[in-house]
Amino acid sequence: MYLLQHLAQFEVLDYPSCLRMLDEDVKNDRVKLSYAFRPLTKNKYVVKRKDGSVRILTKGRALFPDLKPLVTVNGSATGIKRAETVSRIAMYLAEQEIYSYAEEQDEACFIPSACWRKIRDGILSTTRFAGILFIGEHRLAVYDIGDGNIEWQMKAEHSLFYRSHGDYATRATGMLLICDNDKRVGIAQRIIRTTMWHRKQLIGGRSTQERERPVRYVKAPIRLAKYFERVYLTTPDTLGESLDAIFNEDNVIERYRDGNHKSNNPSLGDYEIYPMRYFINTTTDLLKYIYYFATMKDAIEFQRKLDAGELYSPYSVNYTICIPEEDAPILRMYPDVLAVEGSKFYVH
Repeated sequence: MYLLQHLAQFEVLDYPSCLRMLDEDVKNDRVKLSYAFRPLTKNKYVVKRKDGSVRILTKGRALFPDLKPLVTVNGSATGIKRAETVSRIAMYLAEQEIYSYAEEQDEACFIPSACWRKIRDGILSTTRFAGILFIGEHRLAVYDIGDGNIEWQMKAEHSLFYRSHGDYATRATGMLLICDNDKRVGIAQRIIRTTMWHRKQLIGGRSTQERERPVRYVKAPIRLAKYFERVYLTTPDTLGESLDAIFNEDNVIERYRDGNHKSNNPSLGDYEIYPMRYFINTTTDLLKYIYYFATMKDAIEFQRKLDAGELYSPYSVNYTICIPEEDAPILRMYPDVLAVEGSKFYVH
């Protein structure tokens, strides 16, 4: 019934995800789960198609006459895959008791992309977001990036963050990227490295123009930019822990800051206790890692010029970053950064 109710809302879901919803014991016994799924097709509640998608039928939808679908699925293969992605994200969030609605609620909720486009003006059609997650003060654009090889449209994703379209309260405040369970570290390193190669353009001081017209379609690897504000990376299996960390992030930073000077520039960390500046990254915020690495690279170059006599400065600033233990491989991707004298890192 839980699976059928989900399909009544989202029309379609991929077969492995259907088995995941039926796996109440979390034992991942695919043979047993396939037998549990079979009565749904045998009794005409759902149909399993050759492409691996599962669609609800009239008999299944009739069990929930008051439940309106949140998405409309067209017949194209691309449309079905997009709908499957949205449905799968909604399933992951429902596992954490965050449910899907057509509009904002008084509690944490997920609004699918099709519904959000009716609320928010100016979103470019090529954006790949699955929907908007309301959690705490955040409005996070959620993406299922799988193994990290998706068609990333930088300018289209930027449209979710435009300040000049519609109500300011509908502007996204960050991103939540959900990737495959066994590829998290590799994907994080690849996204950080790709962005670092273009960091002067993407996180530098240049103003970012908001576009009124469609932009040229370009397939590119995932890159981040400063207007995304926060970019959290997680997996289906660690989603609950990540959501807890995101919800408590500001409180954790304030507790560590303990009344000391708060930074107004994310590239300079969260706060300063001279001569140390602190980056508190308990949420695997990839953009914060990029700010930290870029700042440390600049510090290395600054120190080189000091040692060469090209510059003189009476002030010396060091940097500290606080991370989750599982992010240690991400921090070690730039050995020269870890080797900077006076820098420190802590495990939260």
